[in-house]
Amino acid sequence: MLELPRISLICLDTRHPDLALYAMQRCLDRVHFGEAVLLTRDGYMSPDPRITVCAVPPLRNVADYSAFMIKSLGSYFSGSHALVMQWDSFILDPAAWDPAFLDYDYIGAPWPHRAHAVGNGGFSLRSRRLLEALQDADVRNLQPEDYAICDGYHDLLVSRHDIRFAPVELARRFAFELTPPTTPTFGFHGLFNFHLALPEAELLDWLDSKAEPAAVRSMQGRRLLKKLIHSGRFESARKILKVRAGGSLKLRLDTLKLRCLLELRHLRG
Repeated sequence: MLELPRISLICLDTRHPDLALYAMQRCLDRVHFGEAVLLTRDGYMSPDPRITVCAVPPLRNVADYSAFMIKSLGSYFSGSHALVMQWDSFILDPAAWDPAFLDYDYIGAPWPHRAHAVGNGGFSLRSRRLLEALQDADVRNLQPEDYAICDGYHDLLVSRHDIRFAPVELARRFAFELTPPTTPTFGFHGLFNFHLALPEAELLDWLDSKAEPAAVRSMQGRRLLKKLIHSGRFESARKILKVRAGGSLKLRLDTLKLRCLLELRHLRG
């Protein structure tokens, strides 16, 4: 098993702790970290002794999440780096780990639509140096947090605090999000990428026993559904359609349209 004793595995989630726990367990089955900490609502208990639970105030919205990640995260872990993950991200291939990742203060999946391409925060490696630099009083527009760090305050962090962002080519080997990978990656982010991250049997199990209706009915859930249909994974797609059919009228109408798309693709083979 890959040993990363200097790194703390961290997930902040007060809405979906069970999903976060599952994603963390997948990571811990592949890599041994110095510690694994789930930051979640008061009273939540982890059934996995590998994961320490730390209570934090409820996160009401994305702004609360962003403020915590930028201004408070450093107090909740002990490593030189934090591997930050969310419930819809986890490690894929430990063999894709490169020690050079630790040479940088921030590395995440590249963005195709930003001036500074690196990158996504949903599965990202952040140094303690970075978290200390983010306490700068001029860092105050915090939402969304990964954009604030990697684009909004990129130049300030580089010039004033000597923060090093990983180059794009290295980031591509670290993780993927919006752009499908062309080589093995250490991890990924996004429910809409679960068709690439989970074999059919594991995705079916996740949909049956772990997925929450709100997640499946989200826009990300819709994107995953379309990708499953176009890749011919009809059994998983039908499970998502069944959940989405129990939503609002608008969602039911959209589900009917997507069900027609599935049947048409199925007929075409």
